[in-house]
Amino acid sequence: MLSRLAEAYYWIGRYLERAEATARLLAEHHQLTVEDRSVPEDTAADVVLDALSLARADVRTPTALVKALLGDASNPSTVIGAVAAARENARAVRDALPGDVFEALNGAHLMLTRGRTAAASPGASMHRVLERLMIVDGAIEWTMARDEGHCFLSLGRGLERIDMTARLLEVRHDLVWPDTGPVATLRSAAALSPFLRTGEPPDGDHVREFLVLDPDFPRSMLHAARAAEGAVRGLQRLGGVDDGALTREVGLMRSRLEFAGSMSDPS
Repeated sequence: MLSRLAEAYYWIGRYLERAEATARLLAEHHQLTVEDRSVPEDTAADVVLDALSLARADVRTPTALVKALLGDASNPSTVIGAVAAARENARAVRDALPGDVFEALNGAHLMLTRGRTAAASPGASMHRVLERLMIVDGAIEWTMARDEGHCFLSLGRGLERIDMTARLLEVRHDLVWPDTGPVATLRSAAALSPFLRTGEPPDGDHVREFLVLDPDFPRSMLHAARAAEGAVRGLQRLGGVDDGALTREVGLMRSRLEFAGSMSDPS
């Protein structure tokens, strides 16, 4: 596979994951700040902007934070920017990409850029965005051949998921909102129901352990690292990588997480 095609597939995976994770965080964090007024609005904005490495200038209210995280096509660290960047990369491989995938991604892009999201009601707006992105994910899983392109896309998605889960935990909802913050963190990762089935109390320590080390939840860092390693090994089998350097790096990341999990297990 040509390097420019491999790069495009890789960044499609990263940007799609970034858009979804940012949209979930935006919806749940806004709901938290509206319902719990015990924290100053500028502090509530700063903790998210710092975690996402976004500029803090003039973002002091929940409405301003929504606009900042929605962003525009010029900033790929925002919801609109990430979807726009994914679409541009998809255009670069359109001849090789299934038509259903491009059309679904283009639909998400058009919905965002045509102003169908409202800063006044980000919960409902982000729900529509997430529905669109899930259609894109479904089209990828249902129509893409399991070739090098899919492996590069899966690698990008797995690495971005690790990064975005780490950024979510960096917000430290449990410290700023001790009573409601841990549940907001779980909701931001679509993890509330899976976590409750573990029987553990929803406090900061258990939430962090679940999102980092749970081997079965697909948005945990450990599960994402295993998926990324699987994608790299798939590339090796298909001849998409020439040596084991990438496999060693991703495998080391996965093994460190597994070792951390074994150290935290009293059994």
